Amino acid sequence: MAQSDESGCGFIVLAVVGVYFFAPASWTNAVWYGVKYKVGLSEVHTDAKPTDCDFMHAPLGNKDCSYVAHVKAYNAKGVLVAGEDAPKYGRDTKTRDPIVSYDGGKNWDWYPGDFPDLTVASVQVFWRKE
Repeated sequence: MAQSDESGCGFIVLAVVGVYFFAPASWTNAVWYGVKYKVGLSEVHTDAKPTDCDFMHAPLGNKDCSYVAHVKAYNAKGVLVAGEDAPKYGRDTKTRDPIVSYDGGKNWDWYPGDFPDLTVASVQVFWRKE
């Protein structure tokens, strides 16, 4: 009796999911954010995840806390261009002059000069306790 192709695909999916959940965060973050922001794996820098919320960290047990990854992406000049707290850039609908928002698009201000290069060159992943 021949093995079906479906069982091979299921094994591949399980292997990918297993690697994602059990591999070190620095490696999986590099792959995930490298693809998302179109940068090389070496350009994704992940801070070490703190262990004080881990179940097995002393004192043993549930700590009712966790750490969540947060991301900031920078261009070649080190200007924040994507990710958390990144400004939004646009153009005024009437004058076509450059405008910028620092609060997610709620309020807009005139932007002096030309926009920065919005091409992401490096990504920083850091952790916040929640």
